[in-house]
Amino acid sequence: ELFRGNSIRPLMAEAPFVSTFIALALIPVAFLFTHAYISGKRHLPYHRATGAIAIVWDLSLSIFYMIYRLLGGEGEGTTLDIQGALLVYFVVHGIVASVVIALEIGVLSSALLYLFKKKGLRVHRALTPYLYVLWFAAFLSGEVVYLVNYVL
Repeated sequence: ELFRGNSIRPLMAEAPFVSTFIALALIPVAFLFTHAYISGKRHLPYHRATGAIAIVWDLSLSIFYMIYRLLGGEGEGTTLDIQGALLVYFVVHGIVASVVIALEIGVLSSALLYLFKKKGLRVHRALTPYLYVLWFAAFLSGEVVYLVNYVL
């Protein structure tokens, strides 16, 4: 039954505030990562700033959200029926997010090493394509799951 008195009952779960905040706050990171990656490929100096901002911003959001969920904060799992393919998605997404965090630390560390010691550039260049692809895979899949479950 769709109707309860004069109101229409929602057909989908209500989006938790923190999930909405994270989904929106990651959008600028996508632009920053893209700018940093493309300008870095062209050896332009200002990719350092956008890359550092993107990584620090993303790490802050990711670590906050993981701690929030670890401490029992409301998230997708509290309002969605997670089983089957969605459960597999969340497991894979969590693993990919952990790999992305490790790559971000590696890319940022190698950039700082190069900045101060003129070493580590080879590592930086080797890690950035993997970071870029995996970050976007995690970001886009998360946005799609959010949109499908809470917006569409």
